[in-house]
Amino acid sequence: MHDRGVDTSLSPAVTIVFLAYNRRDELRTSLRRMLEQCDYDSELIDVIVVDNASADGTAEMVTAEFPQVRLIRRDVNCGISGWNDGFAVATGELLLVLDDDCYLPEEGLSTAVAAMREHHADLVSFAVAAADTPDYLFNRSYRTGLLSFWGCAVLIRRDVIDALGGYDPEIFVWAHELEFMLRFFDRGFRHLHLPEVVAIHMKPANADRDWREYFGMRSYRVNSRHFAYIAGKQLRARDAWEAFFALLVRNLRDGARYDRAAFGGVPNTVAGFVNGLRCRAPVGNAELSHTYRHNFHSFASPWWLSRRPREVLGFDRPDLPPVDERITHYFTERPEYYPESAATLEF
Repeated sequence: MHDRGVDTSLSPAVTIVFLAYNRRDELRTSLRRMLEQCDYDSELIDVIVVDNASADGTAEMVTAEFPQVRLIRRDVNCGISGWNDGFAVATGELLLVLDDDCYLPEEGLSTAVAAMREHHADLVSFAVAAADTPDYLFNRSYRTGLLSFWGCAVLIRRDVIDALGGYDPEIFVWAHELEFMLRFFDRGFRHLHLPEVVAIHMKPANADRDWREYFGMRSYRVNSRHFAYIAGKQLRARDAWEAFFALLVRNLRDGARYDRAAFGGVPNTVAGFVNGLRCRAPVGNAELSHTYRHNFHSFASPWWLSRRPREVLGFDRPDLPPVDERITHYFTERPEYYPESAATLEF
């Protein structure tokens, strides 16, 4: 058991840790929002910016315009594990981890800290909205629920970071949240998903983008590698191999059905899984591994979410809903993992 929650009599100190890379103007906005408009006691907030070898004057802007901010300058861009540099010197009891282009609304931090106390949580995740289209939620376009989180904004207890050692440097970008949460739950920590607090992400809403473009993008190949790496590294043996097979089949299905470029995900999936086996550190909790294999949609077998072979061959099943409805059904039948309002999860 963990001594969860924050001090009930005093507001805890919070260190805000930004990771920056070539988004000088967005970081300026984020810093101003968190330093000048946040309603949390300013005496209890300190800010660290880790500059991941930016070439656009990000570090110089921080030094000139925000002298109260502690700046850590990296010579090499190491990706998301750059946050670990900030974690190592943070002094707050709580860490608010933010992308350079993300911030919480004025009352967001106070609300999150209070909710963390009320629910005895160790990590609080949020909904994430596009700055140009506040009604568009990124966490609706890619569902993380309680099994992961959108890494651009998350509140974490410092002792969690101390126990887990931060983010995995094997992952440069994307899916690091999933790897972190498997270790998080395996240590018995509690996650509070708090969609009532909506973080603002300064990326354009992509609701109107043709989703088929994704299969030819670098992000598809990178995600194929990282999901396979996490399966090979952290899931128990049977779950790991089942997830690997599901990921391979998905690459092949996407290439055959949508865009031949998706076939390029196959070598990435294989390479990621092999690297995961090389770094193997499976979770001790068998229930946790089984839950992720069957309830985290990126590990789900493709036929759970799309047409069965009989349908593809023309033997339609009238009792099965269309593909889009089936995907929606996948989430709605798992409300304990994909809640619509504040909820917690631990193993």
